[in-house]
Amino acid sequence: MERRTFLKWVIHGMGALFAAILGLPALAFLTDARNRSARAGEFKTVARFDDLVEGVPHQVVIHEVRHDAWTVHPNDVIGRVWLIRGDKETIDAFTTVCPLLGCSINFVEKDKLFICPCHGGTFELTGQRLEKPGLTNPAPRGMDRLECRRDPTDPQLIQVKYQNFIQGQPTAIPKA
Repeated sequence: MERRTFLKWVIHGMGALFAAILGLPALAFLTDARNRSARAGEFKTVARFDDLVEGVPHQVVIHEVRHDAWTVHPNDVIGRVWLIRGDKETIDAFTTVCPLLGCSINFVEKDKLFICPCHGGTFELTGQRLEKPGLTNPAPRGMDRLECRRDPTDPQLIQVKYQNFIQGQPTAIPKA
């Protein structure tokens, strides 16, 4: 093999090696977890049934273990939920995220209403969008209802399957 041919092979080999070194991180970025659809949510235990007062909303925080590259976040907050105990046995669960732009919905005790502080979206205790005379409600839909159940092993525990929804849409569309 001539010297010129050998050097040509070495330069092409080095070019391929550099392309692989630079290309693998780019490929990892393109297939990053943020670009993949989320896994199906699981039921998380959030409260005891006896701790809830009938007709009084109770806010709870949903925690989950999150893995980020080499780091483990053992108590990461993934969302907040309003729990409302209805009659003797029913529980309703709503996400605290406003369906208009994603602000956090607060409960105003004196009015017995859920109100978004950002744009004034108003909701009843049932989660339904409320129209007041003289005021327009900018929220496109009612509060987003979450799946809720009693723990099969201990009926005193309340479990919620948390998920996020796309804001600004007239119907609740779960985020992928």
